[in-house]
Amino acid sequence: MTRAVPDPPPTALARALAQTFADRPERERIVIRSRQGARDVFTGDRLAAEAGAVARALRGWLGPGPHSLVLALPAGAEFVVTLLGGLLAGVTLVPVPVPRPGSHSDRFRHIAADSGAAAVLCLPAHAEAVAAALALDGTPPCPVATLPLDPARLPDPVRPAAAPDLPVAVIQYTSGSTRLPRGVRVTPDNILANAVLVARCWGVDVHARFVNWLPHYHDMGLMGGILYPLLCGGFSAQMSPLDFIRRPALWLEAIADERAGFSGGPAFAFADCLRRIAPDHAARLDLRCWRRAFIGAEPVPAGLPAAFHAHFAAAGLAREAVFACYGMAEMTLFAAGLPGPDRPPPSAEAARAVAPCRLTPELGAGLAIVDPIARTRRPEGAEGEIWLRGPSRGAGYLGLPGDTAETFGAALDDPSDASGWLRTGDLGVIADDALYVTGRIKDVVFCNGRTLAAPEIEWLACGSSDVLNPMAAAVFMPDPARGGQAVLLAELRLGETPPDPDTLRRTIRRAVTGEWGLDLVEILFLPRGRLPRTSSGKIRRRAAAELWRDGAWPPETVPSVKEMPECPS
Repeated sequence: MTRAVPDPPPTALARALAQTFADRPERERIVIRSRQGARDVFTGDRLAAEAGAVARALRGWLGPGPHSLVLALPAGAEFVVTLLGGLLAGVTLVPVPVPRPGSHSDRFRHIAADSGAAAVLCLPAHAEAVAAALALDGTPPCPVATLPLDPARLPDPVRPAAAPDLPVAVIQYTSGSTRLPRGVRVTPDNILANAVLVARCWGVDVHARFVNWLPHYHDMGLMGGILYPLLCGGFSAQMSPLDFIRRPALWLEAIADERAGFSGGPAFAFADCLRRIAPDHAARLDLRCWRRAFIGAEPVPAGLPAAFHAHFAAAGLAREAVFACYGMAEMTLFAAGLPGPDRPPPSAEAARAVAPCRLTPELGAGLAIVDPIARTRRPEGAEGEIWLRGPSRGAGYLGLPGDTAETFGAALDDPSDASGWLRTGDLGVIADDALYVTGRIKDVVFCNGRTLAAPEIEWLACGSSDVLNPMAAAVFMPDPARGGQAVLLAELRLGETPPDPDTLRRTIRRAVTGEWGLDLVEILFLPRGRLPRTSSGKIRRRAAAELWRDGAWPPETVPSVKEMPECPS
């Protein structure tokens, strides 16, 4: 049923989006690209009309707010229009992947319940799977509604238990090592502040053209791929993440076709392009337009930007265009990283394995490397926990005041510079006006009095053979109380099998022991996609360790896909 309710005062974010739609309304703002390259064009006029209709329908259905709504929609036009309509209406949106029939649904149901959602919105084709996921443990926490928003078919929404202390535009659920992710409350002002920061650092303006294949339910795709281009008055072309996974060349072909200057993704995506796009194909592309090829969402191996440039230099890609960046959902999205020329390796040993995220004075002022125990700043070149602050810092975790105080309310042991800090849980080094993200505090291995970052061990180990994927591995200590020992779980590239697994294990052990004296007590080779991942594709090492300790994988074998348990994402 619908209700006649007055329009609430628009947020600053809603006003900014409406202004973009109104400025040169005939201009292309968003294009949805098919795998074959067909373009579904959304001008400012079309976005204003269709998103405005969604906003009015949501207000009439939900009534006076505030309300949150889970968007279980696939990438494409329906998601974009519903997202923008929800933001215009002042609804708090919770983007999630569409649950697959028979898949693990505990995460999905937890999000629907934890967010206090009025309903889950999906396509009719997915309604049965969504309803089954919501009813996993009994009574569903909220009803299911389907597009289009027909007043005659809409269920009664769940009423909010209490109004939040401030308006929230998006609840972005993180995917740590637990099965119960935490919801980051991102306000309209957070989104606007971070969009302005990206625009200043990367030169995004009304002429900017983006291509985005990243998942729309993750901060990098949602904010950086959809909302920021609009808020800066620019353009974005959207493609399905599945198209990239099936054929990475489609991404670069879209950049060339759309003459896009801005596009990026996690390190594994750039590594996939190196491996799966042949040099002769690369040379036929025209990538002279691509001025901001940003690599983020996970630590970036030191040699990856240069290797990617070398592979695509014949296509006109400039070396300074390829660069590492850093951010997180708790900071809305972006915190560090600029394009620029190569620089010599840093003197700090801990930073040599990763690419630099360049800093401006503005970025540097909102960043500190901290001793997490003493809560004091570490000197330049010394490793510590990365702390961030500024107007992009989110409003905390939904319903978790203790976690919010610990993470979002960190304070240095310095009265003149104490408050307002976000603890990231990431390790890093600042050297020569750059941030080097070296790993996670909890993703370390202790060996011979040293603290080793898990990604560095994984990259060296998996570099021993082309059949292994260095961006899809997990190293952890089998017994946290005993240093010097580790377990390696490494995914095989699609369709690959090591010709002699025992010989490969010996090669890996020699490389790792020779470098650090670390004893790999067990090495398992797994089919592609079997390690648990976050929504952004990062490996969940602690979850992998828990599965290993629970006996999920047989020791010292190369199991077939049929033998392997499906891992939750």
